[in-house]
Amino acid sequence: MKKTLSSLFLILLSPFVSADLFEAWDFKAIDGDVQNNVAMMESAREIHEKMGAHVEYWLHDVNGENVVSYVIRFKDMDDWAKFKDAQLASEAWSNWVAKQWPKSQPYLVTSYAMSNLFNPTQGTDVTDGLNVSYMSAWQASDNSNNMALYASIEKSTAISEKYGLTTQVYLNGPSGIFYIFSFGENFQDISKKTQARNNSAEWQQYWTDAQINRVGEFVRQGWITKIR
Repeated sequence: MKKTLSSLFLILLSPFVSADLFEAWDFKAIDGDVQNNVAMMESAREIHEKMGAHVEYWLHDVNGENVVSYVIRFKDMDDWAKFKDAQLASEAWSNWVAKQWPKSQPYLVTSYAMSNLFNPTQGTDVTDGLNVSYMSAWQASDNSNNMALYASIEKSTAISEKYGLTTQVYLNGPSGIFYIFSFGENFQDISKKTQARNNSAEWQQYWTDAQINRVGEFVRQGWITKIR
């Protein structure tokens, strides 16, 4: 038991574990047109994919403003490390940074990295065929801790999976914020499955218990759509 708790503690505090992980750069829409963002980053994508990275573009709303996430996925930490070494040694990437970064940096909102907690063997195909995601972020409440929240999220995602929702949970490094992504093929797909789950007695009981014994505090939510 002690070993299990120690391992869990390390998982909760480490930004990278031997699992599916990704880096993301969030840029605000250029002149209000997200396709300008894609055009800006396509040359970067070509370089990164030659290094073996898997790149995606996701659109989401932050405080009422369209934001495009340039996402680089890796199957595990070894894959990530090989990519980072290749990037450091790449003349093409150095040239891109020198020429393009001054143009793109003014639009950068934030950057971050997250690792998959519950599906350590998940590959970079984690979103294949899944184009819409509902994301909710949670942190431990004042009277709780990360381990209690981890257990609660694990229970909630297990229920979601029963109703066909593809759910991945990521941790943003040592911040202690858990990000739950529920994926669907499209909005109708994810809506149908979400309603079926929400109407179930098991889900309603879960939330009744969660209201009585609060271990998590809501941070934010959002709908995210894949644009490439």
